[in-house]
Amino acid sequence: MTFKGLRALAAAGVLLAGFAPTAHAAGQVNTTFAIYMRGLHVLDADASYQIEPWGYGGTTHIRPAGLISWFVTMDIHSRVEGDFVPGGNVKPIRYDSGGLSRGQHRRVLLTYNGNTPHVDILEPAETDRDPIPDSDLPHTIDTLSGMARLLETLTQTKSCEGSGVIFDGLRLTKMTVHGPVTSDIPQSHKQAYSGPALRCDFVGQQIAGFVKGSPNRSKMAAPQPGSAWFKEIDGVGLVPVRIEFNHPKLGHVTVVMQQPLPPSKSTAVLSQ
Repeated sequence: MTFKGLRALAAAGVLLAGFAPTAHAAGQVNTTFAIYMRGLHVLDADASYQIEPWGYGGTTHIRPAGLISWFVTMDIHSRVEGDFVPGGNVKPIRYDSGGLSRGQHRRVLLTYNGNTPHVDILEPAETDRDPIPDSDLPHTIDTLSGMARLLETLTQTKSCEGSGVIFDGLRLTKMTVHGPVTSDIPQSHKQAYSGPALRCDFVGQQIAGFVKGSPNRSKMAAPQPGSAWFKEIDGVGLVPVRIEFNHPKLGHVTVVMQQPLPPSKSTAVLSQ
């Protein structure tokens, strides 16, 4: 079993589930999620986040769960911060993800000069990938800022229609999102919520940063579908409670909120 490539996807899914998109939110919220791959509970993740009218920020801590922890060593911390700008867009400031993965300490640090990311740290260097031209980087955003943008758009316009290009320090991925539609939350994996919710469907497709000469290039370049379910929670607003997506090597990945948000904490922290 390999977790190569799951780090950024898992962090994105967890932080997406952690962001509660309300323009009047204040304070910090902490919660926990479970990540399943091909039906197995493989990772647990803690998310701490904060949304303000002017911007967003959050952290995740991802680690192996259950029997997988006997065989896989992973301890990844990720942090994102950025601003909201008119029109429901985002202006990332910093994306930092690092820790122990695949037997090494790894780190990616992106900072932004205007609308263009700069790779400040990439450890270890992955020279076996096709280089991404500098001309392709303007107007790209990091993985977690892409999730924040989706939530802000859904909150402000009640629509999740849109597209953008994600840069994670190694790859470019085009994301296209459609919806929402009203749909019951699938019931599996001991998740916190059930019943009707708003579902946004998305497709991710890697377009650059492929491993040179890889026999899996066509598989990695194929469109990968996914969905996110948003539940209206009293005192909180719309909260993503379940995310599912396909990974070309790892198969079907599901992220679920493990426990309901405490009503007292939700109301105290997120209501004004």
